[in-house]
Amino acid sequence: MCGRYALYKNLAEIMAYFHAQPAHDGLWDWAPKYNISPGTVVPVIAYDGKRTRKLVPMRWGLHPHWKKTPPEGRPLFNARVETASEKPSFRTPFRRRRALIPANGWYEWEGVEKPKTPYFIHETQAETFAFAGLWDQWRVDEGITLLSCTILTTVAQGPIRHLHHRMPIRLPVSVWSDWLDWDAAPDKILQTALSGDDLTHFEVGTNVNSGRAEGAYLVLPANSLS
Repeated sequence: MCGRYALYKNLAEIMAYFHAQPAHDGLWDWAPKYNISPGTVVPVIAYDGKRTRKLVPMRWGLHPHWKKTPPEGRPLFNARVETASEKPSFRTPFRRRRALIPANGWYEWEGVEKPKTPYFIHETQAETFAFAGLWDQWRVDEGITLLSCTILTTVAQGPIRHLHHRMPIRLPVSVWSDWLDWDAAPDKILQTALSGDDLTHFEVGTNVNSGRAEGAYLVLPANSLS
């Protein structure tokens, strides 16, 4: 699963890397974060109606368009890829509203009993990458909508599989445009998902256990903090 991640690039760097344009130029800003938790408004890459890549602020934790009530309780921050096409909350976004969620790495905790040991996971070749995501829009009021997203997960593979049995799906650059295209078949694109073989991880300090903790020191190896 992925319940905490880091994105420490600014908006200009994110847009340049993903060849995206701002959806709300000057109306929203992003301060690099090292400890993003569900419920946070995060940068997301999605197509507009003309198939132009846009960087859009979305709440991490999908709120289905058909819901009658505002968000409450635990956000839907992950979606199992095995059932996303069937679950009522995800099946329409899976077909028509797919997204790329920029990240520099994510956290996982190893252990059965507390205190668990936190680890930071990242790619060995690319500093910035993309989670495969879904998005939806919920009508708040006349002309106002809540945009929200979730991260697709799959069975953990490679050197991180001992940390947790699930991991987020990452897609290679070559299929990013296809993933965003609502006319493309998602199942075929997902066959190109990256395995865990290109990932590395290291133990980090326990400060990251708090969702209120923030700062670059959170992604430093634990043995460098003593």
